[in-house]
Amino acid sequence: MLVYWVGSELYLIDAEMADLALWLGILISAASLTVGWLIYDFLCKSGLGERPTLLLFVLLVAVGWGYNQIFTGRAMMLHLGAFIATIMTANVFFIIMPNQRFVVDDLKNGRTPDPKYGKIDKLRSTHNNYLTLPVVFLMLSNHYPLAFATEYNWIIAALVFLMGVTIRHYFNTRHARSGNPTWTWAVAAMRFIAIMWLSTAPMYKPLEEAEMQPLTPFEQKFAAADGFEDAKDVVLAVVPCAMPANRCGRVFSGPQKACRWKPKAISPAMPDKSICRRASVTPCRQPT
Repeated sequence: MLVYWVGSELYLIDAEMADLALWLGILISAASLTVGWLIYDFLCKSGLGERPTLLLFVLLVAVGWGYNQIFTGRAMMLHLGAFIATIMTANVFFIIMPNQRFVVDDLKNGRTPDPKYGKIDKLRSTHNNYLTLPVVFLMLSNHYPLAFATEYNWIIAALVFLMGVTIRHYFNTRHARSGNPTWTWAVAAMRFIAIMWLSTAPMYKPLEEAEMQPLTPFEQKFAAADGFEDAKDVVLAVVPCAMPANRCGRVFSGPQKACRWKPKAISPAMPDKSICRRASVTPCRQPT
């Protein structure tokens, strides 16, 4: 989180989504973890606590969508992971462990423990159990642009949660010797296929259309900086091409059929097929 706060201008704030002051973005980032825990704790103590999976799913989808309206895709995934990790940690330190101490103290003093503590701990432990797999993925997601560099990233995060719950249900059932629900693997596979489709679905504008779009005030600051034109020439440099067009994220131009790399604003993981459609292979390397 500290890396995202220190480099908030690059990693945290998405000026196209919300042109916030850096301090405000950092404040929202930090406050959302605490406020999120308080909302979650309140919901658990309400009637929704009787529906643990539904409660978690609705809350995480809403938080993921909200993060996506402010932060970059990379930051959205990481913050959602931090949000879940905060819930899991707080469940242990503020709910489960104190309740266990009450039960142990009652037993030591010959009193019958109140069964409400066991019910509360079961709910929080169930949540932590089902959150284990999704939180691992979200914390590692910054290494996978196919997950975060898409406008559907919050939907992908929701599907990852459902997929993790499905897989965890399989292991919980097996460990309890209550059956062998192999159907869960088919359901998880279908959700994974949906994630793959969303991560590669067309979503970015063609290069020509993106270049015609006016710069935001945030982008104008960089465009006015010294050395910007030199950097732009390096990023958009025309180089000889040596990879099949359907595997590259490049725009082919000129009589020599050279190619130039797309700006980083257009995800290289999802090239524009209408532009990059040349079947032949000619010599190419990415500029360093």
